[in-house]
Amino acid sequence: MRRKIRSIHLRSERGSYTIEASLVFPLILVCTITLLFAGMYAYQHVFVAERAGTAAERLAATWDNSRKNIASGGYTPGESDGLYWRLSSDHVLDLFGMLFQHGQTTIALASAQPANLVERKLVRAAQLLPHGVEGTASYRNLLVDRQIEVDLEKSFMAPPMFQKWLSRDLTSGKAVTHVVDAVELIRLTDITRTYFSAIKGRISPEKAKEALVEPVHQDLSGPSISIQSERQASTYLRSLVGGSEVVLTTPSGKSRTIDALDSRGIAHQAFYSMTESQLRAEQLPKDVELLDQGTTVRGVVWHFFKKDASGKGMPSDAFRKELERKGIVVVIHN
Repeated sequence: MRRKIRSIHLRSERGSYTIEASLVFPLILVCTITLLFAGMYAYQHVFVAERAGTAAERLAATWDNSRKNIASGGYTPGESDGLYWRLSSDHVLDLFGMLFQHGQTTIALASAQPANLVERKLVRAAQLLPHGVEGTASYRNLLVDRQIEVDLEKSFMAPPMFQKWLSRDLTSGKAVTHVVDAVELIRLTDITRTYFSAIKGRISPEKAKEALVEPVHQDLSGPSISIQSERQASTYLRSLVGGSEVVLTTPSGKSRTIDALDSRGIAHQAFYSMTESQLRAEQLPKDVELLDQGTTVRGVVWHFFKKDASGKGMPSDAFRKELERKGIVVVIHN
């Protein structure tokens, strides 16, 4: 009898082990799989964040030239974005973002159609993104701090029951970096140190204020005095524009007397009795040569003085249009 009871007791213990294992093992399996997906989620989150950081850093490193290879930084010498891109194509007005609708530029990296230089620079980050990773890139210029922000996302594939537990169906990563234009900073610092020491003490504050005074506007439409000769017209013109008489040699070797050459390089010519045929044959070719050369003469203005009320000696409409096509401004003095 004792042996029988002992055998029944042993059989009942073996059954309890089986029941406990059948209850605990599924729970252990679910926990293991959950931890596995949690690890996969954490890994993918770190991966997306690393991709965002790499894209932002390489955009900042190659920001000074959109022709640079974003991965290596290499570019062909001579290819650049122009000399003044920092003023015209770098969103300098982002500093006043509170006054404008768009204080920062943001572009989608997946299906972007860049419209300006800033967007063309940002969209290059799409070359660094692996398959399945999407997001946006942003740029803001605050003059003292130029920021690039890359925000990426990647869908996370998991069974529905695990998505409920993890409360996530995608992973995201964000990185913000700053554009440091070291070459431009060194250049500006060197220019400032060089030229400030060169001009220091050469001009007094009073002289500087006088130089900044706007010149009094003078009406060139016609003088109130009576002009009777070519020489009198030239003398009046020099006093009117503040220029001086100079003799120049054209590229073809011809001598040209400028009645009044002002401080801006504008050549003023006075005409009182010359005909259109004389002007076309003698004066016009010389002025066109000097204007094309562009070294001493930056512009040409022809002043015609009327002899009488009939308007004799004034250029015809066809001749005036011809002069304007060649870059010569015409002023009629009554």
